Amino acid sequence: MAIDFTFTEEQEFFRQTVRDTVNRLILPKAAELDEKEEFPWDLWKEFAGLGYLGLRHEERYGGMATDTISQMIFYEELARGSCGFAMSVIMQILMGTYFISRFGNEEIKQRILVPAIKGEKIGTICFTEDQSGSDLGGTRTLATKVDGGWRINGRKQWITNGPIADFATVMATVDPKLGLKGLNFYLVERKTETRDGFVPGQKLHKLGSRCSVTGEVVLDHVFVPDENFLGEEVGKGVQYAGDILNEVRV
Repeated sequence: MAIDFTFTEEQEFFRQTVRDTVNRLILPKAAELDEKEEFPWDLWKEFAGLGYLGLRHEERYGGMATDTISQMIFYEELARGSCGFAMSVIMQILMGTYFISRFGNEEIKQRILVPAIKGEKIGTICFTEDQSGSDLGGTRTLATKVDGGWRINGRKQWITNGPIADFATVMATVDPKLGLKGLNFYLVERKTETRDGFVPGQKLHKLGSRCSVTGEVVLDHVFVPDENFLGEEVGKGVQYAGDILNEVRV
């Protein structure tokens, strides 16, 4: 049986709507965005106001709950206008909020996910370290169990949205000797005067996609409470990573 790759009427209408938005808001300033090497907060607020940051999330949290094809249409059209801006937006929609949506309790979803969908908070995910990127088994960021939570210590590199993020999903190991079997994910918020958290490190200066802010995320024995453990059980992090990375690769 032949496979029909034609968009539905709804998907084609959505594609044209996104295309018109990109043509109007991004294309006229695409070169300027790259030259300035600054995050475009005005565009971020525009796209948040149009509801796009909630593309894949449930309507009860302010999302659109769109189908996968429509999500791919949005990512493609956005990248057509500015690859850099698309990188930051896609990080927010897809990877930055995925684990919170899947594993976060209701309080976390209301406190983190809902503002993220509104564009009031920016998120990221932290896999990469200077000695481990694709080799997740080489992760050295350490999560140590303590009373009421975990202490996380390490440094993440080349993190999209890292220097401007309000929250991060951090991959850490309970024991480097366990390799892939020791990996877990934790919700870590940015450090403030009243809250422990990660600190943005060095911002990278890139040759392209320069309006997407990329840099280090530093975790100096950060305490995170038990409820910030994102998963059903310890040691399943690599399985969860595979779930989201497979979707990203599509």
